[in-house]
Amino acid sequence: MVTLLNTITSEQGELFTISHGRRILLAHCKPEIRIYEEDMPVQDFRKPGDRVKQRRFTIGLHGEDTDDTHNPKYEIERYEITADIRMNDGILERFYFHNISPMEHEFALNVTAEQMRKLSLIAGI
Repeated sequence: MVTLLNTITSEQGELFTISHGRRILLAHCKPEIRIYEEDMPVQDFRKPGDRVKQRRFTIGLHGEDTDDTHNPKYEIERYEITADIRMNDGILERFYFHNISPMEHEFALNVTAEQMRKLSLIAGI
């Protein structure tokens, strides 16, 4: 079972592609980070019926707030995104997410332990 725990909207951000060793700005945007919790059955040596909860982070772009800046001519090797997020003390902090994976309407984030801690604090979870 998947549950959306919270959504964090950033003040501003930029979507980049890495192609042929170059970092190319694709769009100015307002990324929206979604924090999900997945409750899954365990498939190992534990007791039958044991379950594990795991957090998953995704990021989506607001269509009306996205300003495309470049159409890549080369094959895209990977994506990166920055997001300026207002911390609980009112100060903006820039988050860098590298090697994000495109999904249907959003990107899967590979968050570090420190990013996971900070985003969870901002979201109040």
